[in-house]
Amino acid sequence: MSGGTAAREKPAAEHRPAWAKDPAPEAPPATAPVTPARRRPRLRAVVPAVLLAAGLALYWLPVPGLDEAALDAMGGLGLVGVLPWPVFAGAALLVVAFAVLLWPSRPQRLLLGLVLVATVVSLHALPAVVEEQPRFATAWQHLGFLEYLDRTGGSAPALDARWSWPGFFAAAAFVLRACGVTDPAQLAEVVRWWPLAVNLLALVPLALLARSVRAGWRARWCGVWFFALSSWVGQDYFSPQSFTYLLYLAFAALLLRWFLAPSAPSGGMLPGAEAPPDAPPGRRAVLLGVALALFAAAVPAHQLTPFVMLGVVTVLVVLGRCALRGLPLLLGVVAVGWVCFLAEPYWSGHFDELFGGIGGLGANVTSSVSGRIEGGSATHQLVLYSRVALAGLVMALACWGWWRRREAGYRERALPVLAFVPAAGFALQAYGGEMALRVFLFALPGAALLAALAFFPRAGTSERERAWDRVSLAPLAALLAGLVLVGGFLVARWGNEAFERVRPGEVAAMKWVHTQADPTVRLLWLSEDPEESVTPALPWGSRAMERVRYVPTQAPRDPVLAGPLAEALREAGPVSYLIVGRGQSAYLELDAGYSTSWERRLLATLDARDDLVPVVRNTDAAVYALREAPPGTPEAATPGPPGPTVTWTPWSVLGALSAGLLVLLLGTREFLRLRAAPDAPASPAVRALFWFAVPLLLVTVSALVHRFWTLA
Repeated sequence: MSGGTAAREKPAAEHRPAWAKDPAPEAPPATAPVTPARRRPRLRAVVPAVLLAAGLALYWLPVPGLDEAALDAMGGLGLVGVLPWPVFAGAALLVVAFAVLLWPSRPQRLLLGLVLVATVVSLHALPAVVEEQPRFATAWQHLGFLEYLDRTGGSAPALDARWSWPGFFAAAAFVLRACGVTDPAQLAEVVRWWPLAVNLLALVPLALLARSVRAGWRARWCGVWFFALSSWVGQDYFSPQSFTYLLYLAFAALLLRWFLAPSAPSGGMLPGAEAPPDAPPGRRAVLLGVALALFAAAVPAHQLTPFVMLGVVTVLVVLGRCALRGLPLLLGVVAVGWVCFLAEPYWSGHFDELFGGIGGLGANVTSSVSGRIEGGSATHQLVLYSRVALAGLVMALACWGWWRRREAGYRERALPVLAFVPAAGFALQAYGGEMALRVFLFALPGAALLAALAFFPRAGTSERERAWDRVSLAPLAALLAGLVLVGGFLVARWGNEAFERVRPGEVAAMKWVHTQADPTVRLLWLSEDPEESVTPALPWGSRAMERVRYVPTQAPRDPVLAGPLAEALREAGPVSYLIVGRGQSAYLELDAGYSTSWERRLLATLDARDDLVPVVRNTDAAVYALREAPPGTPEAATPGPPGPTVTWTPWSVLGALSAGLLVLLLGTREFLRLRAAPDAPASPAVRALFWFAVPLLLVTVSALVHRFWTLA
């Protein structure tokens, strides 16, 4: 048995071209007495270690002095406006420490890793340390999803579109029960530290992705570093997006590390990616199973991420850079099948609303970029412009990196796919005005590695290249880029903190509202555009999501004109309240251009009215009710039927069965292809599975078209 296995494994190594094989290991140096020259590497480690310690001390020592009163002074620049100057000096020293480590001829991996982790912790743990409550309103709403799932045991697609993708919430609820947690509200500390955990975990697949690049150690470390300094998008809160983003990173790393198609030098240029490491067919089959599991976990958890994964692997196959040529069809059937059958409540009945943006590239870009900057205070617009500038800088460096690699004799194909394929999302829809943020988020892994190649384009395998790297000023240029990125990070990431922060008084007010939800309650909150702006800046939806109805209500530009608010309370019916929170008021002032004294004047106006009475009042929020409650009884909660909700017809049943068999056949085909040599012709079994799959594919596509046509 062992001899047969060795015979099968030996040709796999021979398929690798000579230029792709690992160099012979250098002979260990002979034992020699320690000389001053040999002590020099140890002395070189002292400088970055001192810079690291000084940077951490400067950054964190002033932080305990930031209390709730100091945070209340935040203005248009958010958290940056109240941070002491040593915090910025400490962040700069962390950048200098990493850049200094790029100068020696050999990598000091321990120090590089320590500085990288310290940078991520410093940038992302800051709000968790200084703020009393977990930040970001939508994270609280996701706790409400868990509470509903734990209380009822099922989803409710009629309540929220996200219930059509309940994978993340179902997995989280399972973990809670396994850990004996009976109340999702106990997850507050998990929600507080979730962004830090996500960003630390993201370093693992990024490091694996960097190893797939044919580059020197400086470029690889610098690429992961640029990724950490540019992760300001803010989609790392407790959400399906943050969970599936980690799946996306791991999926991309697996493809580029183990399943790139062999590529030989052509036209005097070397491939920009490392040849996949030798692995027996069994190990490659396990890795393929992991990749399929990552995609399968993302499909029921998020609307957008699976299609970005599908787009990346499809373009890699079209360019001949992915050895799994049948993977796009397999993944496409899984993703489209879920949307068509199990996400039916999401699209059924409002087809035009969801897919009307397809092809509207200009309108989608405008609403996602310039549309988010219009209005608001002049100071806060600096934050929004900084986001556009930082994204443009990273993408410009990525383009420069591609060009410098080409000039250095390397042909880059895989990294540009990661960096630019997500931009296809602009041609689909505006995604609620957030498509630009999502495009940059998914483009960042490839763009950050390409940006690093702009400074270190050579692989550093020859003595000439290593000599050039030793005298190059590229580490100095990387230092300047790092300083720009870390300064921009602090502005772009925490510039919205005045309204993304959750205040203790707002949490107390919402707890009181939840006690009134028997059977239901209507909560009116103030919006600058009730038709478009439908997400309040308050800790909403954390409990009783089917019994509390959140009604966006027009916020008057003139706070003296509060009559329409009282009228809206009357029209809302019995058990209705109006909430005025500091977070929502800050949003109206900074993002919608309301006056800085708007909240104070509005509260004074509401207090002076005879028909309104405050039922909750604290420093952060006020809840008002009509002095004389409207007649009637509150309506019962109507969460709708438990999901998944599927309209079954004979044709759709046939389509679902065909889709299931098609996934089985295509998956089996890919596993069989892994057992063959890379350039070997397809076996009879592989060809037979393809021809069996063709009629199933036709039936599946016909059933999907029929469902969309009849239910749209």
